[in-house]
Amino acid sequence: MSTLGRTVALALSVFIWVSGPSWAGERRVALVLGNSAYQHAPRLPNPVNDAKAIADSLRDAGFDLIGGGAQLDLDKAGTEQAIRSFGGKLAGADVGLFYYAGHGVQTRGTNYLLPVSANLTKEADVRYELIDIAMVLDEMALAESRLNIVILDACRNNPFGGRGLRAVSPGLAQMQAPAGTIIAYATQPGAVAADGSGANSPYTEALSKALLKPGETVFDVFNDVGITVKRNTGGVQQPWVSASPIEGRFYFLGPTTVVTSTPAAAPAPAPVTADKEAMFWDSIKGSSNRGLFEAYLKQFPQGTFTPIAEAKIAELGAKDAPAATAAAAPLVTSVPGPLPTPADPVPAQVAALAAPPVPAPPSRPVDVSAIPYLSAKARDALSFYPGLPSPKALAISEKGNYAYFSNKSNSRSEDDVKRSALQYCQFHAEAPCTLYAVDDSVVLDGAKGFVPMPVEILGEGKFDPARVPFITDRARQVGMVNYQRNPGHKAVALTLTGRWATVWDMDSAEEASDAAVEKCEKAAGKQECMIYAVDDTIVFDEER
Repeated sequence: MSTLGRTVALALSVFIWVSGPSWAGERRVALVLGNSAYQHAPRLPNPVNDAKAIADSLRDAGFDLIGGGAQLDLDKAGTEQAIRSFGGKLAGADVGLFYYAGHGVQTRGTNYLLPVSANLTKEADVRYELIDIAMVLDEMALAESRLNIVILDACRNNPFGGRGLRAVSPGLAQMQAPAGTIIAYATQPGAVAADGSGANSPYTEALSKALLKPGETVFDVFNDVGITVKRNTGGVQQPWVSASPIEGRFYFLGPTTVVTSTPAAAPAPAPVTADKEAMFWDSIKGSSNRGLFEAYLKQFPQGTFTPIAEAKIAELGAKDAPAATAAAAPLVTSVPGPLPTPADPVPAQVAALAAPPVPAPPSRPVDVSAIPYLSAKARDALSFYPGLPSPKALAISEKGNYAYFSNKSNSRSEDDVKRSALQYCQFHAEAPCTLYAVDDSVVLDGAKGFVPMPVEILGEGKFDPARVPFITDRARQVGMVNYQRNPGHKAVALTLTGRWATVWDMDSAEEASDAAVEKCEKAAGKQECMIYAVDDTIVFDEER
């Protein structure tokens, strides 16, 4: 089987093809932490061994490990640096995974990881000595990876139980999984997990093996782990998973072919839609006929192989993918691995599986020198627009303002780039702009002239994650939702180009504002960072 995997292909055969992933060729990044040598708390024998075992399994599953392997016995500064490195490496990746083994506590409903240097004598020490798990979720949200997995083998007994920390509760608190995120706990929220009498904890022993079972989806893996741990601990420890809806199927190791003993005379089941897509793709993937790939995109606009088909169309000289895919599936700027080699003629199955390609409507390519309302200097500045990766959009104003956005990091959808271009342009023009081009086609109707396309930029009122301007939908669904539910004084800072930062649990609103701007400026470089919200109130207009 190829690394792309396959869906059911031969229902009449004695082979069963396990349903293939839509995560083919993804870039995977993992941070694995294990703390055993605590300086001011009881030492734990197994977390270091656990982290090493998981790191080995993840490396075998194609993950790029921060630091080259498991990060062991880190103090607070070292842990924070590792998490920052993880966030930086995760930018533009498809899958991010964070694993932690060691002491963990919850206080006032918030979960914390314990660096080996942690020394708590009073509740006020929590903020300065421990690591809020939300810090990890925040880095994942900033990276906007397609799938994030957080694994916590950290529900052991409170190591500071005798020091008057009355707000510390047993085990870890249940966290709501942000969009596109799976959070896996070694045991149920509020319960305590065993460190184990062998070389590894019961949870990690089961997990390190389950990760390497070919053909099991991520949810299959965690279900297998839960059953194994429950059985091996006599029902005392029951792992727990919190997840939001996940698009597609993710496999740590791709599906394999399984030989069955199905009698030759057994009736064949009717093919399902997944079979149809796989048969179609397998029939055309080596073709040099552009129309066949366009037909695939028309019939399966959100199919498993959509990015490959779009790249193949570009390779074969297509200037425009079918209009039906534009709003349905984001494009990518690169496809890992070699593209299929041409191998015509096309097999006959295609005729029965695909409708004839529908010619794309005529479109006007972007001629930068012909863009209206702009100065000659502005047109010169836009000379590179045609070479930017799609999806992309260009907005203009009657006053001569303009703004463009492109999908340089594979994280912006077509809706994202159109909305961001209009918002940026409107912000500077102080009046609604209009879209001049989307991708490489002019969308401004010359006969109708300038038609304003106003977009929402809330400057005051109650904070709403779904209405934060300039950022992507993914950042709204993950980062801003995460911000809204976090405690204490907090703030959101952002740039007009969509960079952002959030902080929370600060002593004052002023401290939160300063910290958010500082954090944003580190990520944004020379771009100006502005405070958008403080606590649960939008202050954008006030700050400006």
